[in-house]
Amino acid sequence: MSKLIAAGVIVFGFFMIPMLMSQASNSLPWTMPGNFVQLLLISDLVVSGFVESTLPSEMRTINGINIDTNSAHFRVDRVFQGEPNDNFQFTWFALHIDGAESTAYAGPPLASFQSGKRYLIFLKKDKSSWVVAIPMYAIEAELAPELPPSSVSDFSKLLPEQRYEAIAEELERAALRVPAPPPGVTGEAAVYFPKVFDLIGACGEPFYRQFLSSPSPELRADAFRWLDLIRTRHMTCAAGSATLK
Repeated sequence: MSKLIAAGVIVFGFFMIPMLMSQASNSLPWTMPGNFVQLLLISDLVVSGFVESTLPSEMRTINGINIDTNSAHFRVDRVFQGEPNDNFQFTWFALHIDGAESTAYAGPPLASFQSGKRYLIFLKKDKSSWVVAIPMYAIEAELAPELPPSSVSDFSKLLPEQRYEAIAEELERAALRVPAPPPGVTGEAAVYFPKVFDLIGACGEPFYRQFLSSPSPELRADAFRWLDLIRTRHMTCAAGSATLK
């Protein structure tokens, strides 16, 4: 995937990840977790809700990389981990783009919170404030604007498997709202496939099957790939979680 920005050139792609990582890994954990569950494990707070506003704060230089800090006001509607207030503020980061210079970046997609959208977010405590668990990278997941039909809003005291199922339900609902992609790409819905698998394994089979009737051959093929992975690993959905035979 590539993206051009008028102020310069921003190149997205996994073929040049070491370039940025070698510059930044000394002071910030800019390494994506191996799977979605690990992202939960490194976070102090995991909640869903709406970004009510987000404003730039300041520019910092870390290991030679210019990054912009941003302050977002967040309204919580569901708690999956931790104990936040209903409304709070957190800091997130973006790659600084200087209009006078070209800037090259290669790596995972970058964070881009937008006001009025509902997200699943992962935060860590930084003294008396909240900051994203991993700087710059898009570890957040955009969710459907409507809450699932459940009266439960606080999952933080439940068993991990129950929390994972609730998060997976949110991700599934978001993926099913995504329009069919244009020819040649799997589209945004496929971004949710590995996350659901990491959380509930074989219990995600009904979710993947819903995409087998997609008008997109690429999306159908990707859904079939996850179904085939479940089959070849002999995974089953038992007691609300996936297990190996």
